[in-house]
Amino acid sequence: MTATTERDPSVTLKQEIIDKYGRNAWDLILTVYVNFYYSELDIIDLCARWLPRRNGLREKNYLIRHAADEVVHARLFREGVELLGQPWHGFDHDAYRIDDIGDRFAKLFYSDDEVEVLVGLNLYAEGVLAMEELAQLARSGTPYFHQFDRIEREERRHVAFGITVANQVLEANPEARKRAVEHSKWYREHMEGYLGGQLKESIAWARDAGFVTSDYSERTRARFDDVMARIGITEDDA
Repeated sequence: MTATTERDPSVTLKQEIIDKYGRNAWDLILTVYVNFYYSELDIIDLCARWLPRRNGLREKNYLIRHAADEVVHARLFREGVELLGQPWHGFDHDAYRIDDIGDRFAKLFYSDDEVEVLVGLNLYAEGVLAMEELAQLARSGTPYFHQFDRIEREERRHVAFGITVANQVLEANPEARKRAVEHSKWYREHMEGYLGGQLKESIAWARDAGFVTSDYSERTRARFDDVMARIGITEDDA
């Protein structure tokens, strides 16, 4: 019989990560949690800003459910950090925040273009970047990514909300479709710079630790094409 190796309960998951993968892996995991947490807060605010602007009851309900999900997700991300053995208020959050994420959400918060918000939030930030990250980390086979599988399932709903509303808007307004194509081009360029720039080193660390697949960037690009195709925008357009 093969003996089963059990975790030493006196060793926190934080220490296990540092011992097994190194300090860079711990910093990477903390970066993931912190940025997901603050992104959820930004999305809640963004949903609240657009709620009075939506006229249909179904569209208002989408935003209410979206915001309610994000409240739960923010709590789960915070809980996940503490389950690793790191008190939530016991470290400098700002040291782990990625400026680009906050800047993109600020851009969306102050935009009055519904098409830009749908493309930038529901389709790109959630439907591409967050979904690929959640999907891969949830399937990493480690106990370090608390409830990521549940969060991924619920985020799919937000992407579907965005696709439904975006298609309604684009079908009713040809000018809106032109704007959607331009926004899609902007986000495709952003994705390339993001994957090959600010995230390049982090992706390499995650890949070396076995948290994500070796073709993470390629899968993200494929997801972008798939999501944009659902509102009728192809690679030739964008």
